[in-house]
Amino acid sequence: MSPPLSLPGPLSRAVAQALGQRPRPGERWLAAVSGGADSVALLAALREQLPAGRLVVAHLNHNLRGAESDADAAWVAELCTRWGLPLIAESLPVASLSAAWGVGCEEGARRARYEFLERTAREAACAVVALAHTASDQAETVLHHLLRGTGLAGLRGIPEQRPLGAATLVRPLLGVTREEIADYLSRLGQDYRTDRSNQERDATRNRLRLDLLPQLRAEYNPQIDRALTRLARQVTEVQAMVVEMAGQLVTRACESTDSTACILAWQKLTDAPQHLLREMFVLIWQKHDWPRQGMGFDHWNRLAELVHRGGRLDLPGGGGARREGRTLVVARPAGGSGTGEPPSQGPEGTGYLPAEG
Repeated sequence: MSPPLSLPGPLSRAVAQALGQRPRPGERWLAAVSGGADSVALLAALREQLPAGRLVVAHLNHNLRGAESDADAAWVAELCTRWGLPLIAESLPVASLSAAWGVGCEEGARRARYEFLERTAREAACAVVALAHTASDQAETVLHHLLRGTGLAGLRGIPEQRPLGAATLVRPLLGVTREEIADYLSRLGQDYRTDRSNQERDATRNRLRLDLLPQLRAEYNPQIDRALTRLARQVTEVQAMVVEMAGQLVTRACESTDSTACILAWQKLTDAPQHLLREMFVLIWQKHDWPRQGMGFDHWNRLAELVHRGGRLDLPGGGGARREGRTLVVARPAGGSGTGEPPSQGPEGTGYLPAEG
């Protein structure tokens, strides 16, 4: 099959912009391809614009949909053969892995997927890992977080890029809607796979996609996807400043720290607003990779109140904090590291829903 023709439009422009933002010309890209419309469109656009030898395809079979999962894997392999692209494919028993990790299948699939992509990027010497999340995915994510209860951190939605091991994970299509992707594939004459589980309304996210967002577009704002995507981008900018200021508080007040405790000079924190103190404690947990399971808004808020009121506080998992004399001592909760745990609640809102990675 001959290479797809260059098609002008928002998708091609978005991919060109992502390529142009990379600091080192010549680096290799790893494209995560499930076989669905979004990832096939991203792969086609990357293939158009990257020179030969700089694009590798990754596919993970989660084995969650039986024969359909196997058919997706075979379809992606056949597409890569026709397009002359190297493919690294792997099959994992995600359901049993999730059970072993003590998490649900959705969280387990996410963990397995990113571990696979990080390892594959390293083995294939790829500096960039490209995922095909779209503006429509971003709208669903922000709306989902908002409905479940969140603050600024959750309203960031899906980040445009983040580190993934030694590589950088990027999402070039976060400004592109599903309608624009469908148009791109139609003009290209390219087919794709359809995951029937995305049409099942028992999942909240699917109901948002199939019912609520279409109603919002029809009755309130036809550009709701772009509005929510713009909100996520603005919140990301604000939250970055908040996290930076929280880090400055830690630097200013921390007298000593190790894997079991952090000792703060609380008098150096009394001029900080409550919301910034909450973010500071979240940052301490993150920096130490302490388990956050069970931590909610009330816990973060009471930690912040210790700065002004003193006293002691018991925390989920056996951790605690106390203000004695001139220091505030925060003790590590018992248990494993925070990696791979279900999302905890956080400093804002009724539930912490971090930006999805």
